Amino acid sequence: MSRVRLAEALAVVTGAGSGIGAATARRFTAAGATVIGVDLDGDAVAEVCGASSSYVCDVADRAAVEELADRIAADHGDVDVLVNNAGVGVYGPFLDASLDDWDWLVSINLDGVAYGCAAFGRGMVERGRGQVVNVASGAAYIPNRNMAAYCATKSAVVALSQCLRADWRGSGVGVSVVCPGVISTPIARATRYVGREAHKADRGAALLARGHSPDLVAKAIADCVKRNRDVVPVGFESTLAYKLLRGAPQPIQGLVARGAI
Repeated sequence: MSRVRLAEALAVVTGAGSGIGAATARRFTAAGATVIGVDLDGDAVAEVCGASSSYVCDVADRAAVEELADRIAADHGDVDVLVNNAGVGVYGPFLDASLDDWDWLVSINLDGVAYGCAAFGRGMVERGRGQVVNVASGAAYIPNRNMAAYCATKSAVVALSQCLRADWRGSGVGVSVVCPGVISTPIARATRYVGREAHKADRGAALLARGHSPDLVAKAIADCVKRNRDVVPVGFESTLAYKLLRGAPQPIQGLVARGAI
């Protein structure tokens, strides 16, 4: 497989207006890459990536993502690196959330990743070169009774990434997935708190504010481009859980999900 060099790459980063996406865009730019930032907040992404290198797109809109890929190809050329980072959350008991909440979360956290992989991955496979990095979460393997939908989507992103990695390997395209732990990002503002947890939005934001720097995740994403890594936990809590929980007995996993340990 011909590895992608960031210094020569055209990279697309979704959710680039803040948090992990913004940190990734800045790290890629510092490495010499040409970075195209995508976000719903046009002003924020333009501030990070520049007006000529930023696009407004709702990744939950399949047609919009397909149009975005065509526009970027026409404006900038072939994309070498795709980072699917955009994400949102729902926190609280599953039955206290509506199915509209479920549809909203899945449309961004899972469908948005699949749409990006399809729209940009096809060209990479045809050219026989490229790297996709999907941003999942430690929640993919750390169950939590208040995060059923979020955990489900992040688990699905890991599974999707590993399937695509196996599928596209022979075509010279790498697929990696990073699983951050507690990271200091604004995702609490993009999270719907429901039921008995509805009053905890401020607490969630305060917890995240004490988390790891988003650049820690950006560094891992850049390393995925360099080395085509597979599943990459980020942060001690995510790394520890990845090593211990996946093979833990079901009663232990149940205790974790209930918040008992």
